[in-house]
Amino acid sequence: MTSFARSQLASVTARGGAWLVDIVASLVAATAVSGVVGVASDGLAGLAFLLVFVGWYVVSEAVWGRTPGKAFAGIRVVDEDGDEIGARAAVLRNVTKIIGGASLLLILAGVVSIADSRENQRLGDRFAGTLVVRV
Repeated sequence: MTSFARSQLASVTARGGAWLVDIVASLVAATAVSGVVGVASDGLAGLAFLLVFVGWYVVSEAVWGRTPGKAFAGIRVVDEDGDEIGARAAVLRNVTKIIGGASLLLILAGVVSIADSRENQRLGDRFAGTLVVRV
């Protein structure tokens, strides 16, 4: 970590609050879109749900550096030099979040990963070379 003091890193609490806002909002948005698409094609409803749900995180972070939940919590994602992240980093860090959010045990493993890291990085952040910082 080169340009951020430990005090500038987002806390587990802030990250958890952002996740809670995002999970509720992304599920509502994905369900709504899936319902609309399902009127035309049941087969595409599931795909629409997945695209909106995953896109919520990947597109938000790639374009704005934060999801709506992160904006609400006053945090954002940057690379390890403090620069904005791109699509590649957004995809890498969120693939593990999607897999890791599948069970309470995996969510707890993510919290332990953050607590175990000097830079408060979960596994996806380590893969993508990203940090979550306060704004």
